[in-house]
Amino acid sequence: MKLIINILKVIGLILLSLLCNIIPMILLQRQFAYSLPLKWGLGIAYIVFIAAIIYFLWKAHKKHEDAAVAQQKFTWKDFGFALFFFLLARVVGIGGTLLNQQLSGQTTTANDAGLLSLSNFFAGGFFLYTLLYVIAVGIIGPIIEELAYRAFPDHLFFKHDHKLLAGVVTTAVFAFPHATTVFEFLMYACLGAVLYLAYQRRGNIKDSMLVHILNNLPSAIYLLLMAFN
Repeated sequence: MKLIINILKVIGLILLSLLCNIIPMILLQRQFAYSLPLKWGLGIAYIVFIAAIIYFLWKAHKKHEDAAVAQQKFTWKDFGFALFFFLLARVVGIGGTLLNQQLSGQTTTANDAGLLSLSNFFAGGFFLYTLLYVIAVGIIGPIIEELAYRAFPDHLFFKHDHKLLAGVVTTAVFAFPHATTVFEFLMYACLGAVLYLAYQRRGNIKDSMLVHILNNLPSAIYLLLMAFN
């Protein structure tokens, strides 16, 4: 019974992470149907919602975190490792995209294409929604996804042990909602493996969060620049 409950918890966390990412997309798409007061109200409500989600998820995560990990300090050495894993993730992303283009003729993955398509709603739109969308892509998404796809599955199922099995399972779970083809699944699984290695180096989820944010920031900055064009 405990196993079933934990599975439901992880599924719920994954669905919650998807919801957090989807809401800014919906706001962008429907923004022209809202009055200005409603736009502000929904935007502020989303900010409060995200702040509450991150706060409570982080508190729950800290209850499972080892005391030794909780006392770790983030040093320049750790930042150097984060940059290394970021560059490795970029190699996976760029190499995978180029290979996917050769195999399928698609210049980008379906996930990235979907994110980019929403830039069509930037022109003449409500800038707060554009900003929230960019922040969700670059910062909010990585933070919540690292908790949902890596930290809590590790806490609930593997207890920071069986690291190889934990890596395989969490990597596959991370890749599944991001992919629409077998190749995309393999590509995102490789990216998930890099993030898992970043996490397991010290057992500190902050490390993989930073790598994930660094990986998503170029896309977020590009989207933000598009908003000013």
